[in-house]
Amino acid sequence: MRNDAMKNRLLDKNNLSYWLRQLRGGTAPHGRHGLPRHWGTAPSDIGGMGLIAPMHKEGDIVFESIENIHEIALDCPASLPSPKEFLFPQFEPLFKKTGDGILDLRDDSKRVVFGVRSCDMSAIGLLDKFYLQGPVDPYYEARRKNTLFISIVCNRPDPTCFCAGLGAGPYLKKGFDIQLYDLGDRYFVQPGSKEAERLLNRYSFLFRKPQRADLEDQYEIELSSKASFQRRINLGAARQAMLAGKVKEGFWEKVSSRCIECGGCVYECPLCTCFTVMDRTYSETAERIRVWDACLFKGFTRLSGNILPAEKKTLRTKRWFYHKLLYYPEAYGAYGCVGCGRCAIACPGRIDMASVVMKMKDEIS
Repeated sequence: MRNDAMKNRLLDKNNLSYWLRQLRGGTAPHGRHGLPRHWGTAPSDIGGMGLIAPMHKEGDIVFESIENIHEIALDCPASLPSPKEFLFPQFEPLFKKTGDGILDLRDDSKRVVFGVRSCDMSAIGLLDKFYLQGPVDPYYEARRKNTLFISIVCNRPDPTCFCAGLGAGPYLKKGFDIQLYDLGDRYFVQPGSKEAERLLNRYSFLFRKPQRADLEDQYEIELSSKASFQRRINLGAARQAMLAGKVKEGFWEKVSSRCIECGGCVYECPLCTCFTVMDRTYSETAERIRVWDACLFKGFTRLSGNILPAEKKTLRTKRWFYHKLLYYPEAYGAYGCVGCGRCAIACPGRIDMASVVMKMKDEIS
């Protein structure tokens, strides 16, 4: 057995609530607070952290701060909301100017996010490269250092999922904090870092060593999950066709004609990072904030003199797909898509990533 396999554990589902309650450290704080990815070993560093998890709310499933452990929705579809907003919020105050000077508003509270999917952990790995390599974004950095993700392997992918073809799921070999396999009455638990291993060791009385039968069940989950995918999408073929100039302008005109510029694909995508910065002034203070924006909107690249470099919708639509399939691999070594399928659910015009790539194949064949 490999050394890393020796670190794996089993957690009976009856102990899950107690474990999460211990991580939270009692009463959940108000707002989105939580647990760090890199924390010390002192007891004061563990506990009293915010717990964020999926829960049912008004007929939907959302990630929110949990006050009552029993509210956590364990049987969720694969197409959960992206946890990106806990690292890159939709609305984020950056700093405030007061009579006493400038107040830095970066969030360094500690939190744990439970129940995210493997594709989202793959996306977070790419977000880390975007925000932390080169010019470091201090606001993202503060949240990332203080957030730990407990991901769950997808046993039942949704019909729109295609992460398996991109190596972004349904399970991961690396790039996770703590990864859980649902084995029915128990979880197979894998720590992905030394910090995560120390956290599991702190509550070692809740876990036990996996036996041969558990390892076989884990392997069966991997096989059955991969076999359950209904979509097999080849982004590599689309990329090569675009690089070779085989995708003509008429194709993008047909695609963009179906776009209503709602921004749904951008807002649902776990890898889109466009934002707008604005200042707000009040009677005695002022603050700078940033909010999500969309490169598919006409005014996103507006310049002085009301010049719109990307005024035509065809150009903006084409640019979005070029960014995902050409520019992202050049910059980060991976596609700007993890196959989560959320854009397929959000787009009323059916010009999501998978659909466009399949149409592209028909166009050039």
